[in-house]
Amino acid sequence: MESNQTKLEKFEVVKCGPYRFIGKAVYVRNDWGNPHSATGEIVQSVWKAKDWIFKTLDEMTEYTTAEPYGGGIYMWDKYEEKNQLTGYIIGKFMKVDTPVPNGMDYFDIPEGYIAKGWGGYVEGEVKDILSKSEEYIDASCFWGGEVFNDFDSLGNGINVDGLCGYFISCTLKESL
Repeated sequence: MESNQTKLEKFEVVKCGPYRFIGKAVYVRNDWGNPHSATGEIVQSVWKAKDWIFKTLDEMTEYTTAEPYGGGIYMWDKYEEKNQLTGYIIGKFMKVDTPVPNGMDYFDIPEGYIAKGWGGYVEGEVKDILSKSEEYIDASCFWGGEVFNDFDSLGNGINVDGLCGYFISCTLKESL
């Protein structure tokens, strides 16, 4: 793996949305630290549907947004202490009124702020910048995940040669 895959090349916080993130989702118990868990394999299994997902959504041009990226985001909308469910959805940012194609799922993202980091696998760097920010607060407890600007380079869904970004929901500190 080349070092540029973890180098943050660009960071910004933008106000945008609302969106409907449409694709294929799975919900799993949040047990990433358990060495006997199949959580990672279950989450990655939805990538097998990526060709169908993106072909279908790309044909819905009237619902395209200013965020043309697709990827996988984690959602915490069903998380509660008893079941500890984490959601993961492979899809694209679409207009909020987009009809959900048969067999797909969706996650509505309200209007708000998104911290965007580009360069490779840069989740840690994006969260670090937000932790030091005097203006914004990391709100990845709502949603956050990897996005890609070139799916032809994905290969197996893991190696993206620097064509990856990490988007995190965030809020203004003064709004709390």
